[in-house]
Amino acid sequence: MPIDTVRKSIHIRRRKNEVVFRNIARLWDLGRNAHSHQDILDGLHPWNAPITLRFENLLPRLLAILGVLMVLPIFVQASHLWAQLSFVAGLMMVFWAYLSYEQDDAVEEVIEFLERETIAKKYQLQFGRQPQHISIPLNQAHFMAHLKNLFPVFNRGSVSNDISNYASSVWEDEDGKQHQVLVFQYHYINELKVRDKNGEEVRIKEVHKDLWGVFVFDIDVQGIAITSMDTPFYYPFSFPWNSSDIQINQKLKFYGSDEMNTAKLMSPGFVLRVADFFKNRHGDLMFHPQSNILCFLGPQDLFKISSKTAEIEDVSALRGHLRTFKLIALENLQKDLTIFLK
Repeated sequence: MPIDTVRKSIHIRRRKNEVVFRNIARLWDLGRNAHSHQDILDGLHPWNAPITLRFENLLPRLLAILGVLMVLPIFVQASHLWAQLSFVAGLMMVFWAYLSYEQDDAVEEVIEFLERETIAKKYQLQFGRQPQHISIPLNQAHFMAHLKNLFPVFNRGSVSNDISNYASSVWEDEDGKQHQVLVFQYHYINELKVRDKNGEEVRIKEVHKDLWGVFVFDIDVQGIAITSMDTPFYYPFSFPWNSSDIQINQKLKFYGSDEMNTAKLMSPGFVLRVADFFKNRHGDLMFHPQSNILCFLGPQDLFKISSKTAEIEDVSALRGHLRTFKLIALENLQKDLTIFLK
């Protein structure tokens, strides 16, 4: 009987989706309780249960298609009772399909959570925390405001300038020297305005943009700024400087906080190290003149995940994704910056 077939389909669909919800809840628990990247991977295999992370939505889709087909006669025979009844029945079927359709939001949310936990543990990043062992005793909000005020590059937005996402870490070079680091995302908003027929400014929209970078603490070099993005520098980097290498001058612009100190620091070897650092990237590299803090800011997303997994529909694919994905831009910056600072 058709009714028995429908009832059986509904029952099978409910059981399949209950499995997905149980898997989602289990993944949340795994992420909260894991102490290391390997703990997450070990918790995903063996799973010892159905591994699907894909909701069964075939029945709601068929119901929606059938409902749309039943709505169509009203546009041909609007005065006929059968068309009107078909229209009402079609709307009810579409509404039922909408209510019974399981969105992928819950799956995507737990995957994003596990990605963030994996990033934190794999790259030793402490999100939302300032670096330890530095002598700036401020709360989080004042600490971030203090760092932004040190460098003249965090005023690009006319509406807001926020470091919206940040994480502390410790980078170690080949010689074992450690650097306290803060990786961050800088989000700024500009207003786009035009003048109306009366000559008054009218806001059309807000333009949101992002840049990414790092602060490195306890740095010896002081009072220099280098840009490959033609960033206009001002105080404390008020004095432009030119290299004797014409090609380097075409790609990079140098500024200093003191003319004599800048000329002293800009040795040929230092300039070549700077050129090597900027060989495969764009951005601004700044050394504060008093605070022993380095800041690099550029357009590459340091938190962007590079993965070989195209689609995650089960726990096995999720494990493969969490095991192999990389933050390539962050890895390259860490490698090049630790070499530069040696």
